[in-house]
Amino acid sequence: MTKYLPDNGWIPTLLVPENAAYPILDPSLVQDVPQNLVVHKVPILEPYEFATKLFSRNGATERLGSLKKGGGKQGITQRLMLWCRGNILLPDPRVLWRRRAAAKAIKIIEKAGEEGRPFDAIVTTGPPHSVHLIGLDLKRKTGLPWLADFRDLWREMDYLEDFLPTARTRRKHKELERDVVTNADAIAYSSPGVGVSLMNNAPSVPKECFHLIYNGWDPTDVTQPHEQGDSGPLSKGTDFHIGHFGSLFPSRDTPGLWQAIRKWNSDSLNRPHKVHLNLVGSVSPQVRESIEQTLKPEDWTDHGYVSHTEAVSMMQSMHALLLIQNDNTTGERAIPGKAFEYLATSRPMGVVTRVPSDLSTLTDEWGVHSCRHANQEEAINMLEKLSSGTGPDRQMVEHYSRPALTRQMSRVLDSIIPSLTS
Repeated sequence: MTKYLPDNGWIPTLLVPENAAYPILDPSLVQDVPQNLVVHKVPILEPYEFATKLFSRNGATERLGSLKKGGGKQGITQRLMLWCRGNILLPDPRVLWRRRAAAKAIKIIEKAGEEGRPFDAIVTTGPPHSVHLIGLDLKRKTGLPWLADFRDLWREMDYLEDFLPTARTRRKHKELERDVVTNADAIAYSSPGVGVSLMNNAPSVPKECFHLIYNGWDPTDVTQPHEQGDSGPLSKGTDFHIGHFGSLFPSRDTPGLWQAIRKWNSDSLNRPHKVHLNLVGSVSPQVRESIEQTLKPEDWTDHGYVSHTEAVSMMQSMHALLLIQNDNTTGERAIPGKAFEYLATSRPMGVVTRVPSDLSTLTDEWGVHSCRHANQEEAINMLEKLSSGTGPDRQMVEHYSRPALTRQMSRVLDSIIPSLTS
């Protein structure tokens, strides 16, 4: 949202890690960074990078914790690394950046004040949630109003269990999260379940300090949203292409849908079109095995990883889009950013998620078709609706655009600045 903040009266200065390790890098996203944006880079020590290279099964696209679900037996060394990752580096490995980043931020703030252009507020965004600890340091040192922005759960995130947390570690996560929430002047969160988790851990914080701000979609990514039917009617015998974009972790396996697609295609004489599943992104070995056990090669295509720009273009070429959420408690309380990007394309959308969940509640409001992970009948019903359905209403789509959501965040910032509220 930083590129839209100036349109709302806020000029951001960014502090980011230099040469940080990420599972995947997409150079095409550099074009999203405004040229006049002031960005300060601070070197970061990354033991996580070494660990993922040492233990990753497919090279670069699986997070370390997900390897626990890989089906192979963990050795003592790997279990020790997982334990250290989960019980020593708290709340995450990026905490080693905390002291250096906070020191740099204080210098930037002090220099700006000396030059007569003082900062009005601090914003931290996580995960990694160790960034919020930097915000806590700056709040205590400078007293500036602080907005802590949570794009995901903290102490209740599912993958924390992969790192063999002790009772002491669980208490520490809880304490750190509460310390951040109780000291921040405002707290933003990306889905209702995340907000409830934060509120439950810090009941003394007034409810008006919490603000729901969804992830949203960027108009510069989806510049010409397609309307349903603009690709022309499908002729009989033409495949109906459904696209899933993003990673398929083991917790996103969807056997009910794979069975539904196979049943649908085996009954092709009574169907106007066969369904073809297109997967774009990383597919875990477990999900791949599940698909191969059910679908025939002609039922699906694995396109692998593509750049974000190419992915958006491919989304708009599909007849329908598929969103699969984690089949666990974390999945019940998270709304993937991909949901809003799908929404912006105006293509018919199918969602696989637990019910009830934050995602099912929101997509029901959108009129989106859904099913549960293992329910073949629900999946067949979803395919029938997708093949004859329409895209979402454009007016509703605009409500979730990044400019609109940045206006919400700007109002939150306005509300915590004494000079604007007095």
